[in-house]
Amino acid sequence: ADKPKVLFADSVSVSESDCTVGAFAKILRQNGVQIGRNRLFEWLRDNGYLMRDGQKEKNIPTQKSMEMGLFRVKETTIHNGDEVFISYTAYFTGKGQTYFLDRFLSGEISA
Repeated sequence: ADKPKVLFADSVSVSESDCTVGAFAKILRQNGVQIGRNRLFEWLRDNGYLMRDGQKEKNIPTQKSMEMGLFRVKETTIHNGDEVFISYTAYFTGKGQTYFLDRFLSGEISA
């Protein structure tokens, strides 16, 4: 009976399609987890998956979560007149999506 769910989870975990924290919050909500983008960012920071305020790179994955393969980081160069800035964006990997979705839905972790 669980074969379709297992097949889907296996497909997502090895998928090359990553998603933003906002998009993943919507996936969680569609699956009954009452959380939005901002609260998911807060939860990920509070639980050591993303860096906190005051650290050099707020909302960038911690070394632990990178080693677990839960996130990837996209670097974007922004040109503003004579100045150049580098922006970093965290994306859930397929493995990360499966990891967190399973834990939220099982009640192992809560929002």
